[in-house]
Amino acid sequence: MRKYWLSVLASLLLVCIVPLFSILQNLTGSQVLPVSRQGVIDLRDWDFRQDGALKLNGEWEFYRGRLLTPEDFQPARTGRSAPEVSAMINVPDKWNDYLADDGTSQAKGYATYRLQAMIPDGKSVVYGLRSLNIRMASKIFLNGQEIGNSGLPASSPSESKANNIPYMGFAGVDGSRLEIIVQVANYNYSSGGIIQPIIIGDQASILKHREFALFVDGATIFGFFALALFLLMFSKVKASRGITLYLGLFSIAALVYILTHGEKLIAAVLPGLSYEIVLKLQLASSTLVYYYLLRYVANSINYPMPQAVMKASRAITAVLLLIAVFVPAQYFSYLEGLLLTWGVVAISFVLYSMITGTLQNRKNRFMMMVSIESLSVVIIFYLVSFSSMPFHYYVLSYEIILFGFFQAILMTRQYAASFLEVEQLSRRLQTLDGLKDDFMADTSRELRDPLQGIVNIAQTMAEGAAGPLTAQQTGQLSMIVSAGKRLSALINDMSDFAKLNHGDLFLQRQAVNLRSVASSVMEVTRHVTGNPKLSFRLELPESLPLLETDEQRLAQILFNLLANAVNYTQQGVITVSAEVKKKYVVIQVADNGSGLPPERLRTIFDAYDPQGASAQKLYRENGLGLSITQKLVELNGGMIEGESTLGQGTVFRFTLPVMEERAVLLNDDYLEVTGWETAAASELKADEPALLQDAECCTILVVDNDPVNLQVLSNALRLEGHLVITAVSGPQALLLMQEQPDIDLVIMDWAIPEMPGLVLCQAIRERFILSELPILVLAAGTRAEDIQAIFEAGANDYLIQPVELREFRARVQTLLDMRKLIRKSVETEIAFLQAQIKPHFLYNALNAIISVCPDDPDKATDLLLDLSMYLRSSFDFQNRGQTVPIEKELELVRSYLALEKARFDDRLKIEFDLPDPIRELVPPLSIQPIVENAVNHGLMKKEAGGTVTLSIRLLPRQLVVAVTDNGIGMSRERIGEILSEERTEGGIGLRNIQRRLLKIYGTGLIIESEPGTGTRISYAIPRTGPVLE
Repeated sequence: MRKYWLSVLASLLLVCIVPLFSILQNLTGSQVLPVSRQGVIDLRDWDFRQDGALKLNGEWEFYRGRLLTPEDFQPARTGRSAPEVSAMINVPDKWNDYLADDGTSQAKGYATYRLQAMIPDGKSVVYGLRSLNIRMASKIFLNGQEIGNSGLPASSPSESKANNIPYMGFAGVDGSRLEIIVQVANYNYSSGGIIQPIIIGDQASILKHREFALFVDGATIFGFFALALFLLMFSKVKASRGITLYLGLFSIAALVYILTHGEKLIAAVLPGLSYEIVLKLQLASSTLVYYYLLRYVANSINYPMPQAVMKASRAITAVLLLIAVFVPAQYFSYLEGLLLTWGVVAISFVLYSMITGTLQNRKNRFMMMVSIESLSVVIIFYLVSFSSMPFHYYVLSYEIILFGFFQAILMTRQYAASFLEVEQLSRRLQTLDGLKDDFMADTSRELRDPLQGIVNIAQTMAEGAAGPLTAQQTGQLSMIVSAGKRLSALINDMSDFAKLNHGDLFLQRQAVNLRSVASSVMEVTRHVTGNPKLSFRLELPESLPLLETDEQRLAQILFNLLANAVNYTQQGVITVSAEVKKKYVVIQVADNGSGLPPERLRTIFDAYDPQGASAQKLYRENGLGLSITQKLVELNGGMIEGESTLGQGTVFRFTLPVMEERAVLLNDDYLEVTGWETAAASELKADEPALLQDAECCTILVVDNDPVNLQVLSNALRLEGHLVITAVSGPQALLLMQEQPDIDLVIMDWAIPEMPGLVLCQAIRERFILSELPILVLAAGTRAEDIQAIFEAGANDYLIQPVELREFRARVQTLLDMRKLIRKSVETEIAFLQAQIKPHFLYNALNAIISVCPDDPDKATDLLLDLSMYLRSSFDFQNRGQTVPIEKELELVRSYLALEKARFDDRLKIEFDLPDPIRELVPPLSIQPIVENAVNHGLMKKEAGGTVTLSIRLLPRQLVVAVTDNGIGMSRERIGEILSEERTEGGIGLRNIQRRLLKIYGTGLIIESEPGTGTRISYAIPRTGPVLE
């Protein structure tokens, strides 16, 4: 008991310390706060900068039945007498007892409030006013200036517009007095007037006051929103018993309540919302706050709630919600007292249940007490917020934060304990499940060999291995064989089931012929069943694509489904059919047997079905077949479903993916077979040669020191029509490559003598790039490090040994096709470039030769030879390889420059900086177009011409070609335009060279230029001379 009361005191201290501090602060400070008397307040000693904003509490002048303006209080200007004061009214307070002339209580009407303030005389100061709650429409004037309004006050209900939203305004003031005039009209509520005090201050203090109020409301809304989100996320947990649901709904109701009270932020969220709807939301949210708080307490094991109270709360809540929806606000506002009474009663029951519950259950006592007490303070705060009760806004924030913090801790502890319990149970179940699977795997493995021995011995004895047998003895032994095979099938299923559960069963996907597999499975099933009253039909479309699946597992699926059909069909027809739907084939196994009841169909795929095949004692005597079937179909990426009607039969449908980009037409007249493995394999092997029969002959180098592997690979490639060159070491392979430069593909073992595969691959890549000569590596390991080393050395692809010939042929053909496509693309580029011979160049060259002919016939003859050489090199369509000897390219350059020199004479100067000799290879037409560009677009744009220089540098591993001119140069923008692929006119030669260099070597042209100075165009490619030598 002592601990209980200590918890009560500690929770009350924690919850009430801030509210008590707020009350004490207001009581001690209220003695010195200025208060208006007889409509005048003295603010001359109040420093707004230090003391902050001030509430204008006290006596205001009240003018009933009139909406006065500042001009009405200036008789000297209007010539009329000043209006007579109707009464002095206390602010804040309702005006109900002051509005009527005869003193009766009246809420609806209009009036004017007026207050004068004495302020320090001095320079102009900006003062501000802030309204909090003026029912239901108001307009404020400060020293003759209208500074703000909410709604539209008017003398009639039709002209007035209600909108009681807090607002503020500012005005510059000179002199020693302030005049504050407030017009107010109310036609929509049970009480009117200035309900909460108007705040006055300088501009900084008013803005600070509003920002603090917005922060408090915003923080409270965010706190309730976060709490509601947190609680509703866990509301579907069964162990919560509705606690989190009702507490989350309470938080949502409280969130709406705060949005429609205080700063009424709902007006900012929904600017066009009618204030009538705001009033309805106020009533509905406050009603639901009390209801959900009671429901939360009632559903908590710590706080039992009488059922009579809960029934009464539901009835009251329903009535108030109906009133909020269907009754206008001007009528239900008269129920304000009833709502306050209901709130007090609800909170009283909450507090009563809290004390009773914590006495009975000590678990989480302190946190639950703090939570409920903080909620009670929040409710009390809003109940008395309209009165003069000394509460500050920060009290509300403190209580919300306190409630949210302790409730989050409480929920977290509860769910952490639940999750820990679930996790422990899950681990235990996983351990037991793993032990079960291990036991099944071990048992099946240990039983398989002795069981097979029993079956084999019985079968050989039945065949006469131990001597002649009587018919009865043969029958008995046949029963042993049959029972042994059924038990063997069960053991295999147990093994597969354990593998599937552990994720150790992997599919060997390949192209599978459904007709072959299905026909063989049906034949075996017909033979094993031995029921002459049962017939099997295979109804497949004439055109059916190959399946991408594991052939053995497809047969297992069909065996299990046919076995199930046999179990429920004593006589009739079992049909296997299929149809193509998009990228899947839907396979159907149907029977017209006894069918299955709905409850049986729901559990038929369970691992251990008590009503399954094990109870029928017909064919596969185990309950694992269909469960494994479902897992195998899903492992293939498909789905399986079943339909059944009692007395009519059962249909199972499952889907398997189609082998993409490969489909064959199956002949109706297929061979009847007895084994699915032989049939499927034979049909697929028959298809293989047709795939590559029309392939072009290529030269392939095979490097392997194993003579058997070398012979197998060579035979496989020669069958495809390729020319095969073999080598048993790395040095021999390099020598053969020098003797046979037109090799299309290299196939090499990763582990070869004298030179490791890594070194050989790197040596090949020093001469040939990836697209020029592909390499296929045969490796024995599958480690990530080995595969990474293979590709980093320059291989295009790899295969794991031992090699499967079907995959080997496919990969070889892919690499050969890739090389052909790249070569064809380069040849097309060269042909396109060769076609760019401009007619005006021929015209100019011939004119130059004609002009020289009369004076110097020998020179004309030389020029004709140069033109002939130029045209022959340009139109050499027989040489469209990726590279040509550099001397051939230089001959083309010299012929071109000789013709241009004859045209331009002294304007064109030519310099060569070439090593001697040069035994290198370069892409064809990769130098002459650059030289032509320098002459035509660089030098000849200048009147005086200039010099073009062709230089070639032989670096250790690179050949650098550069063409330099001292012509007009070009800007960076122009360089970008020349090399841009988006440009459709001009610069064809340079763009063509750029594309080919990037495609072959991965690097392009380097252009350096300055306007007025000249241009240098160069490129660097790997050298081929050292390898050739």
